[in-house]
Amino acid sequence: MSEPNYSPSPSNELPTLAHRVQWAHELSLQGKTHEARALFYSPEIEAAEWERCLHLGQFLLESGHALEAIEQLSIVLDYAHQQQENHLRSVVCHNLAIAYRNLGYFELAAQFQQYSIAWGDLRSANHLALEQEVDQLTDDAACDLTGRANDAIIQQDYQLAEQLLNISLTREILYGNSDAQAADWGNLGIIHGLQGNHARAITYLWKAYLLHKQTQNLSAMGQDLVHLAEIFWALGRFQRATRCLSRSVHFFSLCDHTAEAQTACARLHELQRLLQVKQHDPLLN
Repeated sequence: MSEPNYSPSPSNELPTLAHRVQWAHELSLQGKTHEARALFYSPEIEAAEWERCLHLGQFLLESGHALEAIEQLSIVLDYAHQQQENHLRSVVCHNLAIAYRNLGYFELAAQFQQYSIAWGDLRSANHLALEQEVDQLTDDAACDLTGRANDAIIQQDYQLAEQLLNISLTREILYGNSDAQAADWGNLGIIHGLQGNHARAITYLWKAYLLHKQTQNLSAMGQDLVHLAEIFWALGRFQRATRCLSRSVHFFSLCDHTAEAQTACARLHELQRLLQVKQHDPLLN
């Protein structure tokens, strides 16, 4: 196993935590999950324990290991409380909200999202005013917008969710953050899909997929295809739906998101069985 060459760093300088994070993501894409995690425990890392836990927690969260991410992030939250670091509290609570949302604990996720907002700088509920001050929102505030929108989707408050996502999307387009734009487009696609606006849902989810493809975000590409599959199935485009799910399984497997790959595979088999029933002609018996 060899470490990537980071040209900006002098040859005699120890790899920083940021380098380790980048290296871990590269190993994860190669399916070397255990080696990736081990990087965060290297004695060469000159970083505080809370900082190591924060980066490891975020890595685990992005790698689809929400439960383990919560363990690491909780350590950081305890430290932030002890030091009364509001900014760090906000960042950790936002990540915890994502983790609990991924695990299906939606009420707990909504609580942590509110904590993130309370300790962060997105304090106003006047979203029309925020819309006019989009260029002044910080990255953390923009994340809280998206997180709050996800909670609104779960609560079926689609009007609020769409409003928040449009504000967030405007900012992400302004600053050129492709992955964040893709997340917002994807969520907008989900909203329209849930409301039966299938054509618009496909348009938005396809935009999300193409942006995720540009950033080589394999797990997000897989998730976009899962959502597209459900929309195509609802429209009666059954072959297209199964192809989307088959590709999603492929992308989840490439980035070692085993749970997501298994779920998509199970759904694929279910749709294939349903398709066989639909194609069966009883007159041929």
